[in-house]
Amino acid sequence: MLALGATQAGAAGRKEPPTKPESQAIADIHDAMRAQDCGLAASRLNEALKRKYPSAYLLAGTMYEQGVCLKPDWERAARLYQQADAAGEPQGRLRMVAGMAAGNRDRAAAMYWALEDSTVRLPAECEAGRELRSEPEAYVAQLRKWPAGRLDACVYLVGVISAIAGEIEYPSMGVAYAIYGKYRMSFQPSTATIEWTEEDLRLGDMLGVSGGDDVRDRDSGRVRQTLRRALEETSQRTLRRFTKPAEVPGGWRFQQDFAFRIVG
Repeated sequence: MLALGATQAGAAGRKEPPTKPESQAIADIHDAMRAQDCGLAASRLNEALKRKYPSAYLLAGTMYEQGVCLKPDWERAARLYQQADAAGEPQGRLRMVAGMAAGNRDRAAAMYWALEDSTVRLPAECEAGRELRSEPEAYVAQLRKWPAGRLDACVYLVGVISAIAGEIEYPSMGVAYAIYGKYRMSFQPSTATIEWTEEDLRLGDMLGVSGGDDVRDRDSGRVRQTLRRALEETSQRTLRRFTKPAEVPGGWRFQQDFAFRIVG
């Protein structure tokens, strides 16, 4: 079995890779959705939820949030994201933070949950009150004392970075051609721009190679840029999702590394 990873370097990823039955269950749900058979998709989803698959909680949350084959229900989506996180799928918390930040749905909750990950360092202004997280009411109270505009700027920042980290997945072409990579994201909130820097790009052993054409294809620029394209598409989609506030400090800059790896 191969364990695929597209993770924030240095952050805690899923402790155990999905089992083959879990992966197949999720694939079957996606197949039903692609066939526009929402009844079958919902049935398969319910079965996967009964089996308490972490990936099923994550997918169910996304379906409820986006209204895909299910009636939109943010409260239910948020609970499912929390269940995914509790079950060992860290993308659950990230998608929950992004959903809370989107449209300023729940700014205080977005900040509270964004600070859950101690490895992510935000601008000092957004870190204020981190020591109060164990007392939610006190933490929210100090948010109300922030200068005008700061909360909107911080929520925008955590919304964007959480959405990107919560949605990035290993591209199927990257898996097929055994492309490993590490990329650094540089986000400048004041200009709503994201740049990706290639830190490492390696080609592993391809499984099931049928001939020299496969190797030659992998060496082409189109294939070698697979990971970068996936990252750029995710960041562009995210920047369209979130509206930049009028006042964001020009000196803020957030960097995060993302690693793509296949473990045999």
